[in-house]
Amino acid sequence: MCGRKACAIVALLSAIGAASLPAAEHPSGKAVGSTSLRPPPPLDTEAMNAMLRADVDKDGTLTREELEQYDLSLARRFKDVDSDRDGKLTFYEFEKLLGPPPGTMEAV
Repeated sequence: MCGRKACAIVALLSAIGAASLPAAEHPSGKAVGSTSLRPPPPLDTEAMNAMLRADVDKDGTLTREELEQYDLSLARRFKDVDSDRDGKLTFYEFEKLLGPPPGTMEAV
């Protein structure tokens, strides 16, 4: 059994596909597993830490209620970034939420 924070991190990494292991070498010298997969994009550690704080039930996703408890202004944009309309934000959807609202220009 893992600690609550460790389980939350594993759930979050699993949800974004970053917890998979790279292809391994078989003792025979033949490669095992897929070597054609690209590594996941680098994670925004600030966004990950924010999501871990907001994810009350530690399931690796955020509901609107969890987001309302964390930041009401972000919760107002929940529907804009819940692209699959499942009522939960994945890490990638949460990263979009932390960016500028749709239709605004980001300062250069």
